[in-house]
Amino acid sequence: MITRIWLTFKQHRFETIAILIVCLGLTGATLIEAYRLNSLNVPLSCLAAALGGGGPFAGGMTAPADAHCLSLANSFSSIQGSVDMNLVRLLLLLVPLLAGIVFGAPLVAREIEQGTAPLSWSLSGSRRRWLLGKVLAGVVLLVPLMLAVGLAAEVLEGALDPGVDTHAAFQNYLSRGFIDVFWVLAAFAGTFALSTLLGRTMPAVILALIVCFFVRVAWEPGMARIVLRPMAVEQTQSSQFGFYYGGGPGIAVAPIGPTPSIEPTPSVEPTPSVETPSIEPTPSSEPGGSSDKSAAYTPYWVQTDLYSYTQVFLNGKPFYGDPWSLPGYQMQFDANGNPIQPDPSTMPNWVEYAVPGSQYWPVVALESGFLLLGSLIFGAVALVWVDRRRPY
Repeated sequence: MITRIWLTFKQHRFETIAILIVCLGLTGATLIEAYRLNSLNVPLSCLAAALGGGGPFAGGMTAPADAHCLSLANSFSSIQGSVDMNLVRLLLLLVPLLAGIVFGAPLVAREIEQGTAPLSWSLSGSRRRWLLGKVLAGVVLLVPLMLAVGLAAEVLEGALDPGVDTHAAFQNYLSRGFIDVFWVLAAFAGTFALSTLLGRTMPAVILALIVCFFVRVAWEPGMARIVLRPMAVEQTQSSQFGFYYGGGPGIAVAPIGPTPSIEPTPSVEPTPSVETPSIEPTPSSEPGGSSDKSAAYTPYWVQTDLYSYTQVFLNGKPFYGDPWSLPGYQMQFDANGNPIQPDPSTMPNWVEYAVPGSQYWPVVALESGFLLLGSLIFGAVALVWVDRRRPY
């Protein structure tokens, strides 16, 4: 088997060398970017005040120390938004998928295209043993490299978010740490399965790129809306917002979008403590209510340490529909042009549920398990199909 692994590296020396150079280069570049940020030694209070919009800079600079602090914070922000930093972060997202595709696509198809497959199969004694040796060569190459890339990405994330526990924060968690290993295994297994089915390298590359693109784009919102929702717990109003630097539960920045056909789970049922003092339950009907449940949960990506979901209640009951169409949100005026205070019964109550940072490792383990399961399924398909594969 060791001979087969070594022979595979020799047969795919170009792909092997290219992946080695890219992964090691990316690891070095990531650590350099982290060093650039850490070498500034910006006090956490400077970042929270200057970039968070509060603290001593709220009323302008009042002392030379403030000017120096602001200068450090601006330098930190400049490095964060630089072209090389953005390029490194983009590569950290793409390299696990591209490495799996580049090594997996020619794994079977190249020998079929070159007409050497029948000889290799006969010398190996078993097509499955032949494929298994090639697959092990890919695993031996890709796993250590992706582990190095993932750990370097962890270091960079710690430098980008000083004061935040990166192992209790979901910021960029899908492109750093141990999960990179499972991304590359899933891309590799899916691509060599396509290579086995199609018997052609370029079609396998193109199809793998398309599949990986859609899976990667849909993965995060799909997991947040469906799989991780039972982990959410109710959040108090004060815990929904906080400075980006230095901990705090995070800043909700943008909605991912509506989630049709997803029913509220028992773990997020409203309780009397959920209602705010300004809204008293009344026996009146729910104005504007509908059977459309797309607005029941609006997931938000929270930057520092949790997935969060907002559920809308009206008069103590879940409201389904567009909450912004309720009369309470429509500005009305009296005959003198003065605004009329809305009826509290027409104002919805927004309740925040979130996956806390303490669930970081369970979430990573769960998603890694899904990726590993997909890898095993694709590998099984390839091992079954290789016995039926025609040598042309």
